[in-house]
Amino acid sequence: MDPLSATLSTEGIHGARPRRVYLQAGTLVEFEKDSGEIALGVTQNREGKKSWIVLDQNAATCTVRTKQVNVVVPGGDNFKPEDISELLRQVEPLQDQTCLEVAWEKLLTSSKVVDLEELALVLYGSTTPGKCYSAYRLLISCPLYFECIDDGFSPLYEPRSLDQVRQLRLHALGEEIAHKKMLDFAAVVKSAMQLPFDEKPKRSLWDSRPEFKSQLESLKTVALETGAPVEKKKCGMQVLDVLGTAKNSAAAIDVMVQMGYFGIHENFELLKLDMPVSFPKCVIQAVKAIKTNLPDDLDKENRIDLTSLKVFSIDTEQPNEIDDGLSAIKLPDGRFKVWIHVADPTRWVAWDSALQKEASSRGTSIYLPTMTVPMFPMDLTWDLMSLRQGQCHPAISISAIFSSDGSVAEACVTNSVIRSTYNLSYAAATELISLNTKEETELSILYQVAVLRRKWRLSHGASSASMPRPRICVEGEETANPKISITVDDGSSPSSVLVTEMMILCGEIIAKYGGKRGLSLPYRCQAQHEELNKHTLTIPEGPARSSALLRSSSRVDMNFLKPLQHASLGLLGYVQFTSPIRRYADLLAHFQIKAVLRGKEPLFLPGFLETSLVSVSDACRQAKKLQIDGERYWILEYLRREPRNRKYQACVIRFVKSTTTALVLLTELGLQNLMDLRIKRQLGEEFSVRVVDSQPRNRYLQLREC
Repeated sequence: MDPLSATLSTEGIHGARPRRVYLQAGTLVEFEKDSGEIALGVTQNREGKKSWIVLDQNAATCTVRTKQVNVVVPGGDNFKPEDISELLRQVEPLQDQTCLEVAWEKLLTSSKVVDLEELALVLYGSTTPGKCYSAYRLLISCPLYFECIDDGFSPLYEPRSLDQVRQLRLHALGEEIAHKKMLDFAAVVKSAMQLPFDEKPKRSLWDSRPEFKSQLESLKTVALETGAPVEKKKCGMQVLDVLGTAKNSAAAIDVMVQMGYFGIHENFELLKLDMPVSFPKCVIQAVKAIKTNLPDDLDKENRIDLTSLKVFSIDTEQPNEIDDGLSAIKLPDGRFKVWIHVADPTRWVAWDSALQKEASSRGTSIYLPTMTVPMFPMDLTWDLMSLRQGQCHPAISISAIFSSDGSVAEACVTNSVIRSTYNLSYAAATELISLNTKEETELSILYQVAVLRRKWRLSHGASSASMPRPRICVEGEETANPKISITVDDGSSPSSVLVTEMMILCGEIIAKYGGKRGLSLPYRCQAQHEELNKHTLTIPEGPARSSALLRSSSRVDMNFLKPLQHASLGLLGYVQFTSPIRRYADLLAHFQIKAVLRGKEPLFLPGFLETSLVSVSDACRQAKKLQIDGERYWILEYLRREPRNRKYQACVIRFVKSTTTALVLLTELGLQNLMDLRIKRQLGEEFSVRVVDSQPRNRYLQLREC
């Protein structure tokens, strides 16, 4: 047989009569165009091995592949294209689905397999091409009564069983009801989208409408791109289609913002990660039990009373957690002694408790410009754990006495009780340091020690590289135009130097403490810096050189057996220990140290620590990305509102691919951004720019030289 002639043989199918259908010139066919449109046409001649030239009902010439042909209309041989319009006019009034039901009832008892001609005869008493094509369109539009058992060019159909039809009817009814609910929901959404911002129904109101629950969830799965089944997203896609928008995540987000369900400044990255903002019931109950009946202090007998010391805690303006405090005195021999007092959450949280397990699953507190997602519930963190001003607190105190060069001569780690004297902001602490009053000599001593320590670390190979970081406060984020406050910390202020050096000092002492006792701890380590090239040393001091130094540094790793060198800190060992309320790795170090202080065996072996911190590391990376993304969003929102003629100071950090594209730092905002340069500039060069376009939601910022 000629392979260019498409055929269908039905011999042996449910006893149907043998027949062979050919696709040949002059045949009336239904086909699907490349655009997806369904059309009728008459075949003219072959085009290659697998295609035909077809004239459609509009006399348009189409090249149709064999697989695009849906059906050969019986009796349509030697059909003329100009007769198609008349055939379609005959078909339209015949599309009555009740006729199909009657035909089904007639054929049901015999379970006879029929072709289009036989079905047209039962339906209309005729087998003309118009009647046959009408039967075919009825079967396509209503597959309720007949099942296609052979879908070739001349399909065969078998009447469905009574039970099958009953089930399909129930399914169709459910689909109809769901579609109506979707249309009702879409109508309400459309109305809400047209309301002014202050009048839109808020999320709580939408959630209080049980009839819209499934529709809301479906739209939300599209917006947040969750891994939900396609069926669950179906309604959301239909809503977007009815609203005339694109059917993608960005369009769904825009709709849910315009309808009032999401805020204008909603943090969608946080929602997409599905991070728990609230705490489970078992954790809330555990906190309530602790506050109702304070547990015994297992370290009461070996806590040293240090309440006579003046304790300074330095943090942001309105901290949610106060992890640490600092004290200092000058000894009779002229040497300095300092204490780093660290909050003691293990006083309240047992190792096998629900609170410890919840902290493990979270890994870290997340700090966003609009909110804090804490590792522990805030009423426990603030009420019992934090070193609040004027109150006595259990702590672990790490003390050090220094040699004249800044090295640690003596060190001690002990359980303690302290009384926090001052909770200071960085700005307030810097001001007190600059005043250098006799009343606050302890703070001056702390700063002197910090400067000495910094000099000592630099002499041991520490890097001085640091990049400015923005501190952003947003008030009224649920409104259209919240208040945005941005300050930049470049790490050079006296209070920043003081806090940084004391935290690093604590990490050094804990690493030595653990190393001497063979303790498994999360020791942070970093190999020696890669050799600096001459070009790096020619970059002016400042952000550009710091950026180059940081890029040349080796990766920071963890070792759980013993202390190892941390090159950029200039130390032979380092353990993060000062933030057990907000970092799970620090909390693990506390549990390990506390066991030793109690004279017991260490709680953890190296393998356990390593395994425990794998998922924690992922959580910390996600938290860091969320923080960076959140900061960028709000800086861009700030820039979006500012006058377009405002000038900003920029510094070239590095070039990307060529000297015409550079990564620049907006120094007064601590924001890095790519931009095209009009003139050739040098690394570290400062110049003025203005904002051309700022799109916070797309994280896009376009800058131009002034």
